[in-house]
This record gives sequence, structure tokens and C-alpha cells, in this order.
Amino acid sequence: MALLNVDNVGVRFGGVVALDGLSFSVEAGQICALIGPNGAGKTTLFNVVSRLYEPDQGAVTFDGQDLLAVPAHRIVGSGIARTFQNVALFPSMTVLENVMTGAHERGHTGFVNAIFRIGAAREDRAQRRQGLDLLEQLELAHLAHRPTAGLPFGTLKRIELARALAAEPKLLMLDEPANGLTHGEVDELVETIRGIRDQFDLTILLVEHHMSMVMALSEHIVVLDFGRKIAEGTAEAVRNDPVVIEAYLGAPT
Repeated sequence: MALLNVDNVGVRFGGVVALDGLSFSVEAGQICALIGPNGAGKTTLFNVVSRLYEPDQGAVTFDGQDLLAVPAHRIVGSGIARTFQNVALFPSMTVLENVMTGAHERGHTGFVNAIFRIGAAREDRAQRRQGLDLLEQLELAHLAHRPTAGLPFGTLKRIELARALAAEPKLLMLDEPANGLTHGEVDELVETIRGIRDQFDLTILLVEHHMSMVMALSEHIVVLDFGRKIAEGTAEAVRNDPVVIEAYLGAPT
């Protein structure tokens, strides 16, 4: 059963068409990749699903609900979390504190109770334990109490991943997770993403330019060009699609 359905979505910025009638589905438990040249509309689609952009046409449903009726500040609470192309962490906060911010949207303390700290200490302890567990699973526990400032870029990407997992999402959207990583770090990331999908029962939608990673990891691939879907299918089908080869992958040598 599809967890995410994108139906005829269009986005325009003035005279520029960023998405042109895009439709595809992501099945529950699937790892799906969006690929295409720069400017193809991949991050625009992420921003529509995240409710950062309002589409000009179309519908998006998630877990049976109309996602376009959900306000942006409720997206995390509805079961969607994402990372970004450029790491967006708080440099003066510790690694653990950054991870704990991911759990904020699913907190249950409430505004009035939070003012008077009613139940807040208990919730804070639970989020701290969860954050430490996530850091342990991503082999970052030894950095828990260090500020994020000055840490290697690959480490920062893993911290951002831990923060997204702290929101306990059903759908995890990864925007160029391999950007800036070494080849060795990319290989490790492939195994990490597979592992967290299985361990946390996630559905994963990723945007990525690192083709060896996409082909090794993805169970379904959607190819965009100038805002339109030009192909979709398994890695093998996409790799051998002549339209995709001409538009993006390049002719085999």
C-alpha cells in the first residue's frame, strides 16, 4: 500500500515551471529515490511535501490524509521528517541537544504545562534517553556532550540523521545525504540507511546525485527533468532507459 501519493502536482515561480504535473507513489517500507539534473524539481517536491511550498495544482496524500491541508508546523507531528542539502544544526548546542530538538514536535507537555514545567522534566528525561540511544546506534555516543561546532562534515550529516529519527517519523526524506562525503563514508551511509529503514520500520524518500549510492540502495527510482517525470522503476530499468541515459546518466562508454 502506498504511504505517499503525489498526484499531478505543479509548482510555478513566476514564468518558471518547477514541477509540471508530477505523479508518483512511494510504498510503505520502500526506499525510493528522486534523481535528475540540477533544476529538475527534486528539492521543490521535497518542499511541497514538507509544506514549505504551496503547489499551484495537484494533490498529495500521506498515510491516507490530505497532506496539503496540514499546516507546515504540524508536518513533523504527522509522521514526516527530513534532512537538508546543507546541514542545519545549532553549532553552540551539544550533539545530544541537537538530536533532542528533533523530538520537540511530538512532545505532549503542551503550552500551559510547559510554562509551569508540569510534566516537562519527565518528557525531557525521556527525550534525553532516546537521543542517547540514537547516538549509540549511529556510533556517535562519544560525542554526545560536545558542541557540534568544528565537527567533521560527515559527522554532522549523521547527527542531522539522528535528529530526524528522534521525531519518530513514518516517512524520512533525505535531501542529498551523500553530499560532501568521502567514498568510504558513502559506502557506510548506504548500510546505515538500510539499517535504520529496517530497524525503525521507515519509508525513505531521497534526493541524491551520487549514482552508485542510488543504484545500490533504491528499490524504486523516479527520474525528473525540467519538472516532469521522464521515467520510473527499478534501478535496473532506469539504468537502461534510453530517455534517462540521454537526459541524465549519459551514454555508456
